Amino acid sequence: MERSGIAHLIKSAALLAGIAAPAQTGQPISESMVQCGALYSVAAEWVSEGPGQERLLHAADVWAQAAYARAEHKGRTDPENWVSGMWRSKCNGWYDHGAGYVFTQDFRDWTAYCRALARHEGLETDPD
Repeated sequence: MERSGIAHLIKSAALLAGIAAPAQTGQPISESMVQCGALYSVAAEWVSEGPGQERLLHAADVWAQAAYARAEHKGRTDPENWVSGMWRSKCNGWYDHGAGYVFTQDFRDWTAYCRALARHEGLETDPD
């Protein structure tokens, strides 16, 4: 099952590192990938243009591609539409927090979770 071992592994790693794993880590990995990509996409709109924004947009693109590949691998009948619809939904959720969200512990927990998931999945979300 997609969400069993990896979610437990990430939660365990997060606890060992002294950070709280986000509550949604029990969701399927493909959905977590969309959640991470949407977070980076929305955060890119909350920062000034430049290298920081470019890094966030690069990470969002990597997450979108990974989510599509995972959804396709898991047998979703229309992975492109699934990712697209889920992406809009997750972006709306992040927008609801507002730009000040980047200063919260929850934001830091999510980005730590996304970095851990990227490492586990072998994703290069940092363009450098």
